[in-house]
Amino acid sequence: MKKVTVIGKLHQAGLDILYGHGGLDITVFADPAILPTAASISGADALLVRTGNLTEDDIREAHNLCVVSRHGVGCDNLPVDALSARGIPVTIVGPVNAISVAEQTLAMMLTLTKRIGEYDQAVRNGRWEIRNSLRTAELAGKTLLLLGLGRIGSEVAKRAAAFDMNILVFDPYLSADAVAAAGASKIENWKDVLGSIDILSIHLPLSEATRNIIDAPVLAAIKPQAIVLNAARGGLIDEAALFHELSGRMAAGGAGLDTFEVEPPAADNPLFGLPNVVLSPHSAAMTEESARKMGEVSARNVIAGLDGNLDPSLIFNRRALENRG
Repeated sequence: MKKVTVIGKLHQAGLDILYGHGGLDITVFADPAILPTAASISGADALLVRTGNLTEDDIREAHNLCVVSRHGVGCDNLPVDALSARGIPVTIVGPVNAISVAEQTLAMMLTLTKRIGEYDQAVRNGRWEIRNSLRTAELAGKTLLLLGLGRIGSEVAKRAAAFDMNILVFDPYLSADAVAAAGASKIENWKDVLGSIDILSIHLPLSEATRNIIDAPVLAAIKPQAIVLNAARGGLIDEAALFHELSGRMAAGGAGLDTFEVEPPAADNPLFGLPNVVLSPHSAAMTEESARKMGEVSARNVIAGLDGNLDPSLIFNRRALENRG
């Protein structure tokens, strides 16, 4: 009987697939406060990881491990290089959460542009005259820069186009024609246009190359009233530099953050005290619809990995495995 360890709370639809398959010995660590035991990892034939971090040491004794199924699309919490070196595929769920994250990105964009929180509080506090301050703006005609036009970035572009925004894209892996097909214009050097954009939305994986890609010089180069959005990965923005700008030069601008350098962030995170910051708890992908689909796909990836018939498009480390031969 194959042993499967699930780390993190999985949607019931995903559990139903695993338990319905038969022939699997399943151990679930649904409570993030209860860490998986060393034996549950070392003895596993498959791991399904939604939350928490796995290290190379964690999987060193997992000699029967055939597949690691990631409940999501980012794998920065997994020892991918070590798994690739052992020929173990790491799978992702593909585009199933793209719409949820794109909608969250637009929601933060609108919340900041229309100053929903500020105006809500003004009405509650009897400050009706705020309506004459003309502090809100329209998205139509504004310039949006997307760093990355993958699954999620493409969905954001589609929705931004419906608001008649001018969309610029930096994605070195796509041709100008492919970007144009998404209703956007490809740029070669994104830092050259920072002074002309109104909104910057990040849709990149976290790596050593992208860590703190939005740093103090980048923030200093954009408009004082610009908006920065991150529903991708924590660590892409230098949070200290962001606080410095938003509490000073960019007080008229804002930021929408669904991810943080440390999660959960400390209660005394200085960004929490700023009125021009909209926050969510890394929940952009966690709609009912998305959670169901992610649970189902990650569970199917476990079974496919054990059976040796994985969908190549869902193998995160496919190139590394191919290079390994």
